[in-house]
Formats: sequence, C-alpha cells, structure tokens
Amino acid sequence: GPRRWTGGWPARLRTPPHCLSGNLPMVQHDADIVEFGPQPPVATVGQTPNEVEEMDVEKADAGDAEDDALQGEYTWYIENFSKNKQAKLYSPVFQSGQYNWRILLFPGGNNVQQLSVYLDVADSATLPQGWTRHAHFTLTVHNQKDPTKNVVKDADHQFSVRACDWGFREFVTLAELKDVSTGFMVDDKLMISAKVRVEPQVNWWSWDSKKETGFVGLKNQGATCYMNSLLQSLTHIPYFRKAVYHMPTTDTEDPEKSIPLAMQRIFYKLQYSDTSVSTKQLTKSFGWDTYDTFMQHDVQELNRVLVDKLEEKMKDTSVAGTMAHLFRGTYTNYVKCINVEDISLRDEVFYDLQMPVKGCKDLYASFDEYVKEETLDGDNQYHSERFGKQDAKKGVAFKTLPPVLELHLRRFEYDFSTDQMVKINERFEFPTTLDLDRGDRKYFTTDSDPSVVNKYRLQSVLVHSGGPNGGHYYAFVRPLTSEQWYRFDDERVTKTKEKEATEAQFGGTEQQQHPGHTPQWKLPKISNAYMLVYVRESAIPEINVDVSAEDISPHLRRTLEIEQEEKARKKKERLEAHLYTVARVATAADLKAEIGSERFFDLVTHDKVPSIRIKKELTLFALKQEIWRLTGARPAKQRLWLWAKRQNHTYRPDRPLQLECDDHTAMMDVKEDNTAQQNNKFQTELRLYLEIVGEQPSGPPPEGALAPEGEAQEGWPAMGAGQILLFLKFYEPYGEQLSFVGTHVASGSDTLTDLLPVLRRAKGLSETQELSVYEEVEFETAVRFELLSESRTLKDAELQSGDIIVYQCALSAGAAMPTSMAVETSTGATDVLEHEPLLNIPQFFEHVKNRVVVHVHRLPPQHNHGQGVREKERAMEITMDKRWSYDQVTARIAKAIGCEPLHLRLTMHNPYSDLPKPTPLKYRGVENLQEMLLSFQKSSDILFYEQLDMPLPELESKKPLKVSWHTSSTEEGRVVNLLLDKESTVADALAVLAHTVPVEPAADVSASSGIVVSGGSSGEGRRLRMMEIFNHRIYKIFPEHEEIDSINDQYWTIRAEELAPEELTAGPEDKLIHVRHFFRDARMNITHNFGDPFLLLISPDETLASVRHRIRVKLRLTIEEMASWKIAVISFARIENLEADDEVVRPHFRKHDTYSNWDDYLGLEHPNVPGSGRKKHQARTGYDKPVKIYG
Repeated sequence: GPRRWTGGWPARLRTPPHCLSGNLPMVQHDADIVEFGPQPPVATVGQTPNEVEEMDVEKADAGDAEDDALQGEYTWYIENFSKNKQAKLYSPVFQSGQYNWRILLFPGGNNVQQLSVYLDVADSATLPQGWTRHAHFTLTVHNQKDPTKNVVKDADHQFSVRACDWGFREFVTLAELKDVSTGFMVDDKLMISAKVRVEPQVNWWSWDSKKETGFVGLKNQGATCYMNSLLQSLTHIPYFRKAVYHMPTTDTEDPEKSIPLAMQRIFYKLQYSDTSVSTKQLTKSFGWDTYDTFMQHDVQELNRVLVDKLEEKMKDTSVAGTMAHLFRGTYTNYVKCINVEDISLRDEVFYDLQMPVKGCKDLYASFDEYVKEETLDGDNQYHSERFGKQDAKKGVAFKTLPPVLELHLRRFEYDFSTDQMVKINERFEFPTTLDLDRGDRKYFTTDSDPSVVNKYRLQSVLVHSGGPNGGHYYAFVRPLTSEQWYRFDDERVTKTKEKEATEAQFGGTEQQQHPGHTPQWKLPKISNAYMLVYVRESAIPEINVDVSAEDISPHLRRTLEIEQEEKARKKKERLEAHLYTVARVATAADLKAEIGSERFFDLVTHDKVPSIRIKKELTLFALKQEIWRLTGARPAKQRLWLWAKRQNHTYRPDRPLQLECDDHTAMMDVKEDNTAQQNNKFQTELRLYLEIVGEQPSGPPPEGALAPEGEAQEGWPAMGAGQILLFLKFYEPYGEQLSFVGTHVASGSDTLTDLLPVLRRAKGLSETQELSVYEEVEFETAVRFELLSESRTLKDAELQSGDIIVYQCALSAGAAMPTSMAVETSTGATDVLEHEPLLNIPQFFEHVKNRVVVHVHRLPPQHNHGQGVREKERAMEITMDKRWSYDQVTARIAKAIGCEPLHLRLTMHNPYSDLPKPTPLKYRGVENLQEMLLSFQKSSDILFYEQLDMPLPELESKKPLKVSWHTSSTEEGRVVNLLLDKESTVADALAVLAHTVPVEPAADVSASSGIVVSGGSSGEGRRLRMMEIFNHRIYKIFPEHEEIDSINDQYWTIRAEELAPEELTAGPEDKLIHVRHFFRDARMNITHNFGDPFLLLISPDETLASVRHRIRVKLRLTIEEMASWKIAVISFARIENLEADDEVVRPHFRKHDTYSNWDDYLGLEHPNVPGSGRKKHQARTGYDKPVKIYG
C-alpha cells in the first residue's frame, strides 16, 4: 500500500496511472506522480493560514435527475514568490463537488530542481474513517505573458485517508520559472490554478455493467483500449456481427490461431455473457505477443487492417463480400480542362474516409474541403494527351457511399516547424443526423444514383483522450433501435446523455472562469472525437438484422455453453464455499502415478488430487462413505492422515485424523492444522492421505451400490504405540528411474536391519540383495539425503510418520557402468541428455533439482518491438542442467542443430515482454545456464540462438557496418552488411565493397555537353567513396584514413557509391557541388528536402542547359519530366532560381569549400507526391508502431 509522508523528503514514487492502464493523461511533460500524507495547515505567502474562498460549483442541467459530476475551479495568486523561505505552501481552501480542496506547492521542488504541485484534500484529518472520493483534476502553472505556453497536467485519482494528495513532482524547471522572460512570473507573482471534477460516489468495484445497461465491456490487456473501442462499435452493427458468426470454423481449430473463431467467441460473449470479456485469444490469433498488447496503436489503422484481414478470411465463403457491402464506397477523381473539351476520370474505392479537421468548423465544412476543386495553371498545368499543357480543374466527387460510413478525423498532423506530430484539439462539430444530399447533391458525380437517399444516423463516436504520443480510447455507441447512448470504457459500460457523446466531444477549448480576475484563460480539451460511424437511415432495416445463438455454428455454441455452465458452476461453488468442505484425499495410486514422472521430491501435487465436496453439517463418516465410492476402501479400513508443513519446507502426512475426530464429528469441526485458526485464515480445503489397512480393494464399487452403514463400519484401525508410517521410494541407477513402492508401518524400536527384508519384499528383490538406504530430508533450500545406519533404531535416527525412505541396490566395486546415460525427459521430448552416470541417490536428486527443459528458438531475423515479429518455428526442447557452463550449453545446442559450438550466439529471453533481449550474450559472458535463464529476478525456460558464419570470438573482434550502395542514378541498389576488423579504415571497407558489388554498366552520356570523359572503371582500381546521409542531406564524405569503429550506422545512413568518371579527371577549377531534391511549403515559407541527394562535378564555364541535361541523364528522366522541374541555387535557405539556359552555374557557388558552405547546394524543385495526394503520410513516433495482423 502507499506510504504516508511524515515530514521528511518524499515517500516512494508511484507508477503513474497511465502506465498501468494504457492511458496517457499527461499534457506537455511526462512526470512521475507522487503522493504525500495529510499535512497541517501552514500560512501561505500573501494569505492568512485558514483563509477559505468559496467557489461557484458548476451544476448539471437543472432538468437532470442526477448530477453526472460536480466541478469547481480555483486560481491561486502567490505574491512575492521569490521571497518565500518555506519548503511547502498550501493554498486557501476551495470547494468542488461539495468537498474542500487546496493546492500543495513545493516552491523549491520536491527533491528535484522543478516546481512540484499537488492537489490535497483540505479536511482529510476530520473526515469519517474509510472515506474515499474519485476526482479528475487539472493543475496549471500559468504563463502570464503567453497563455498558449501554460503548463497543464491532469490526472484521475481515488483520494483516501492514505492517499489524500496527488499530483506532479516535475512541473516547471526552477530555472525556467525564475527567468522573468519566460512569463511564468510577473512582478514576482506566480499564478497556479486547479480544476477539479468529483465523480458521483459510485462503487465501481461492484458495478455490474450488464445489470445497469444490458451490455458488458472488454478487458484491457495493458494498452488495448483502442481495440476495445473498435470492437464495441463493430459488434453494434448487427449485420457485421451476423456475418462474423457465419464464417466457417471447426471444433478442431484453436481460437488463439484462428481470427474468425476468436471474433465469434468475443461477439458471442459480448451478447450473452454477464461479465466483461477477455480479448487475449483474439490478440494471440493476430500473432501479437505480450509486448504488442502494451504498445498503443492507432484505432483508425487497426480498423483498416482488421477489415482487410476479415475480407480476406471471408473469401470463398457464404459471407464473401460482406466488408465491401457494408463499408465500400466509390469516388471519382477528375481533371477537367478549362479552355478545351477534355476530361480525365478515374474511379477509386474506399472503406473509410480521412476527413480534414484543421480549419473546418464542422463535418459539412470538412466534406466541402474534401471535394474542393483545385486549379492547375501556370507551372502546374495539366498535361492533356490530346491538347498538351492546359489550365484545368482537379477534384473528387462521390459516386456511391456505403451503408456504414466510417469517418476518420485527421486529429493528428505533422508540424514542419517543430518536426513532430501534433494533435489538433480545435473545435469540430458533427451532427447526429448527417445529410450528404444537401446543396443539390454537390458532393456527388452526375452519374450517381439519385434514388439513394444519403441521410445518415450517428451510431458511434470513438474518442481519443491525450496527446500525440499516446492516450486513452473509449467509445460512445447508440444502438440502431434505441435513442439511448452508452459509454464503453474498457470493462465499464454506463448510460450517458447525447450531449456527453456528441457536443462534449467536439473538442475546442474550455473557458476558465475565475470570478474577479482577468484575463480569463482558455485551455484545449484533450478528449475529443477521433472516429465517427454513421449508418444510412434507409439501410437500417437491412443492417439491423436479428442475431441469435442460432447464427453461431453448433460446435462453437456447444463449446461456449459448456464454458458458460462451467463458469456458472464455479461461481456457484464460490458463493456456496462457506457451506461446504472441500477434501482432497490422496491415495497410494496418486503417489505412484506422479513419483518418477512429474514429481521426484516429496509425495504428491495436491492440486492434482481429486476433490470431494461435502456439506459442513455432515459427519466424518459421510466423508468416509464418499471415499468408499471413489476407491472401494470400506470405512472401517480407512486410516486418514492429516498433512503438515515442516520447518524444512517439506509437506508430509503427520498424524491420523481419527486421533482428534471420530466418525460423528461434523465436517465443520474437522481442521487440517491449528495455524489456519490462529491466523484467522479461511481454510478452503482439507488435505488428507488415505491409508487402507488390511486387504486392498479391487476397485471402486459399482454405480448405485448402497454405502456401507452400521456399527461394523464405524471406527478406524488404530496405530500401535510407537508405530510410524513410512513412505518408500526405489531408485534404479541403470535406467535412472525413480518409483513409489508403497508404505510401511514400522516400530520406532526397529533398526535398518529389521527394515531391510520389508524393503526387499516391496520391490521383489532377493533376500541377499545389498541395499543402500537413505532418508529424504529436504530439497527446497538444499538437496539433503542422509544414509541410514543399520545399528541405529528408527527412533534414534529421528524418523517419524510421514518420513520418506529412498533405497537402491548397492553397487559392487567391479560392476560395469556406462560412461554416459541417455535419459528421456519427463515431457516425452525426443532429444536426450548426456551426462556422467548418476550412481547413487544423492547424485540423482541433485541432478533432478537442477534439470530444466529449455525451449530453444531460432532468433528471428529482426525482432523490432511493435513490428509483431514472432517465432513461427516450433522450438526445440532440450533437457539441460542449470549448473552447466556456457561451453556445455552451447555444445549441447550445437549438437541438436548440427553445427560447431563456437558458431553459436545465444540471446536471453525477457519473460516480461516475451521477446528476445535486444543484446545477445557475449562469448562466455555468463557463468552457467542458471544465469542465462534468469532475467530481472524472474526465471525463464527459453533461449534464442543464431548460427554464425564464423566463430563468435572472431565476430566479437570485428565491427559490423551497414552500407547502402547507390547506383550512378542515385538509386539504392542494395544494402551491404560488412564485417571488418575494428581497426579497419574506410579505405579497407571500400576495398571490400569494390569486390562485393559488381561493376555497373556505363551509362550512355555521349550526347552530354560540358566535361568530356574518356575511359571508364573496371573491377580493379575502382574509385569509391563513403558518405554520411541524414534527412536527405550529405553531411560528411569520409576520408579514407578514418577508422570505421567511429562510424555510427544506427543513427546515420552510411552510403557508398562509385565516383563518376568525370571526377577522376577533374581539373583544379572544377567544383564538386551538392544536389538535393526539395519542395516549398508556401504557408511556412520554408523548403523541405526529400529523396536521395548526390554530388555533381561542374566545370567553371558550364551552363545551366548542360547541367540540366547531365542531371536528366544521371537520374534517367524523360525530357518532359525534367522540363517540369525547377533548378535553383540555395544558400542558407535563400533560393535563387536559375532559368536562362546559357547562364553559367559555377559563379553562383562560393570558391572555397568549408563545412558551412555545404548549406550551398543545387536544388531540384518538384512535387514529392508518391501516391494519392489526398492520403497524407503521417509520421510515426516511437510510441506508435505499425499495426500488423499475422493470423
């Protein structure tokens, strides 16, 4: 639990809430949230100690029957801030939700060089015991010069007596705060505000979504809220759900490997289950591992990938074409000439639409922007095949719209000025009824069907709360047959008002009301609609089909009904647990089945022992009758033993139950031991061992047989004075096999000599067979077996009931033993383990203690987190010993795969992410196998291996270098992975490349003017160079003497190419210039580079026409393509266009080259449009990796 702060510097840090749930509520800065205990009031700067300011509490609509939440705000002005000498400051008390709050401030930082701000329950010390309240709050440190630079952070917290304040340790750096130019302090006055929204007192722990709403939620696996929101939206499209039900599946399929089956199971459970539903089987069917479920993705992207995958799975089935029928529409791209009669039309299909948000007031304005015509004129004229260059109008119009229209709002865009993704939180309105026939069907082509009425009903609003690097998703859904809106937030489903689902999700800003103070600040809403789902009103009767259990295939319905019945049975058992005693009665047959195969130490695994549920008011005799029904042992012959846990961590039968209880004792009074009662723990199970005295039964009685009754069946076979019950195991060293022999009741005065005949008879050995006899003492902390002496009595040897005797045939001195043993693993694995023979019992058990079956996987070619790369091959199961050295482990794995041990490189497994660790093991980098399997204090049984082309020690002495080889046309020809000595130079790397990359056929440049080249290059004596590329610019040409060990090929792109022929004969006045592709951002008045830059040698008097021609030949462009490009000289972002063909290029560049002069380059201006101009590429951050479904 949380620790209270009692006056020193801070208590332990707690993990921020968003790390646990996948939510990212923080704005501007990530910070740890720190909690403190209650503090006594202190005087604040400029305030009296107990000053209280009453705040207006924002109420819900007067007509509302219930208040959704109560909200209050307060702004705290701290005068003479720099003169404060106190470690902590408290604000005056303010109210929100009829509760008293105050702001807690650490002016000098809470053990950090940052301002620390918290929200505190002001009267926590006087509240009733056990009080709690849940609040969402926002803390703001205001920038009084520029409100857009306010630092805003928000969080949700369940306040209680042990966590009565919550906030942020790192808010604003103290240096930034004290710098008057930043605007945080004006006239030595600091301004901090708090906005608190208290949720109604609802006990969410006992919230029953099914009972309250009729729907159930989906469990969050870590950061799968985006997927949960999408699935809830899709399941409320009945036609879609029915189609998923009718996808063909079989009862032999594994739902963790079949997407259709996993989807069917989820949709069925959402429809019929009473509790929230797990999505683990679905994500596993996607091919995702544990890491993927903690990696938040984009809900729009997942929707696209999932629909594509389902469409693929539905091919050639009875539901083929469902995705297209529901979601596919068509639009027409057109280019229409203005001055001549010529038009170009091209139809494209879509399954969703990316709607612009920025600059659009509402959804209609967004559609206007989507179909807005663009004029192609001037340098951007349209090239008509019939009429050549022409002014034209370019645009798009819809031909058909789908019944279910999915609109993805472009809330995230790339900001060129900051070089990062930003979220657009501006207000964007959307209607509950969308009429796309408005404006005389202005959004449609002339040949679209006018009989189709394109009026849509809003069905779902998927909301994103947070910033560009993550956040939380939830969905508002209105079923097609209802006007009631529901909020689906992972496991929790609640009813909500239409205003909350629509208007509250428009985005924009929230007015900050501070009575008596000016100015009034506005803060952006970070929760807003991200995806809208509309359903055409005329299609609702078709889409809103009846979906029942009859639509599910019989095999799945039967399986799910059985699972549901089993779940209901277990629930009933849990509810009735207080009425029953559960007895697990182990028998000799249970011990015999386990010992030697699944268990070696101790006696039995109690969880595998069959259980008997018996009502607590029944007697012990009734339990003995139930045991008779299971085993055939008559009640009077049953001796029941209680188990006890010993100090050495073993668990053994300890004493007969009948010593304490007779047959008439009620089961509620039968206790396993006294410790459970002393510790007030509820005893859920009674564990017993059944010893059958006398003749052993042949088996259980026939079904329906009457249970034995009467006085003759009562009582029990009592133990004699000084008698003890021993358990016997036998070890066979030749086969390394352990077996359970049985039990024996011995006298404490017996010696081993008295015991030997019993041991020989139990195993069927000759009367003269020499035996080695041990007592199994312990195994948990250390393996300990003690050899029994023949002369000592069992009592002197301190043997007692429940002790285990392990014995073997004594080995004669001249007996021949194998030099190695082959042991089959307990799991039935086919591979074998070679080791020194285990001749005696202690050796065998020591070996068993350290034996482990390791699952050895081939390391995937790449295991980039978030890419979903998974090991598809079945792992090898190899039995090893944890004590083995590095060399022994590699030798064993090498033998299994058939390679040299030195050619193996091992990588450890991360048991938390279920992925290989990023860094492989170095040669002999660990002592033994146990270290290889231990990661972050958690054990694993997985290793990964790579098979190398050279010995690992040799590889570790070398430097890998990834080089992108480019052809003479500047295109990437291939990627070459070099492996060189760490002392190698760039010249050595280029020499290897010269022999690795074939010579490129010389291009035909005979028609070029300018520098004349004679001869060419051959394989020998080729001249290559290596360069450092970043952001489409050449930053460095490596000198040949530079050592490659200093080159970073992870951050930079290392590019190699052959020198152009003209460079080999360059004169002193020739100049090597940089050439880059670029386009202009007219709005920002800046240029952006793209594509592959290159170097070009120009002569002193070379003209623009010559340079243009040589570039065209080098890049293999057509004359028309080159004609549309502009050429300019760019120096420190200043653009100088070159237009006259006879203009000499060289004078535009400075004479001497320095590092800074590389900002002078020849720019090739042309559009960078790799695909449809309407689908913008969104840059990804480290938090957002591509969504891939592998199933």
